[in-house]
Amino acid sequence: MEFLPADIDATAAAALIAATFVGNMLSAAMGIGGGIILLAVMASLMPAAAIIPIHGIVQFGANIFRGTIHRAHIDWMTFVWFAMGSVVGVAVGGSVVVALPPDILRGALGLFFLYTVWGPKLKFFGESNLVIVVVGMVSSVLTMFFGATGPFAAALLSQRGYTPQELIGTHSACMGAQHALKIVAFGFLGFAFADWLGLIVLMLLAALAGTLVGSYVLRRMSASTFATALKVLLTVLAVNLLAVAFGLYAIT
Repeated sequence: MEFLPADIDATAAAALIAATFVGNMLSAAMGIGGGIILLAVMASLMPAAAIIPIHGIVQFGANIFRGTIHRAHIDWMTFVWFAMGSVVGVAVGGSVVVALPPDILRGALGLFFLYTVWGPKLKFFGESNLVIVVVGMVSSVLTMFFGATGPFAAALLSQRGYTPQELIGTHSACMGAQHALKIVAFGFLGFAFADWLGLIVLMLLAALAGTLVGSYVLRRMSASTFATALKVLLTVLAVNLLAVAFGLYAIT
């Protein structure tokens, strides 16, 4: 199909579109998880050089969709501080990350998730704007290499006392800004987004559909159910990162 890039056949495209729908349905209902699901499918079906740039542009659209739905609940000051940190993180370009083994980073992220979910709540984490700036900066560096770092930001934002809608709206706005910066960075690095335009459009439509379905589920979920489900999801993601870091299985 000429509508698709040369490296992607119709079967692979269908799998990517389905993963985008399912991932965004989960993210719209829970705030996180969809980006990692999509990234895992993309890693098995797409050329390595295209994974992070295309993931970034699809996630940008998905976060814009979620942010628009929950725009009345966004904490715009948190967004501003996070975006400031993200600009610095993208500009830095990840020189520190390149110098560290990926498994050390995965292990550290896994431990961070577990602490924020099960450890004592730190007032400094929940209220400090400096922490927001640092998280924006660090996650922007990490996203250039791992793609899906939404749970890193969600783990912090979940400590700020938001309602489910406030958490998802604010998180979507923050991650949308971060992915926009990442798209610009890869554009300057010469990635040919135009070659993937057809697939990008299809995946964005799937992201919109998944967002609408997931948002319908969220509106019918109680705050306590949401908090419990978010804890479980962050814990599963943490255990997965630690398992990879300790070599129990490999990410291909």
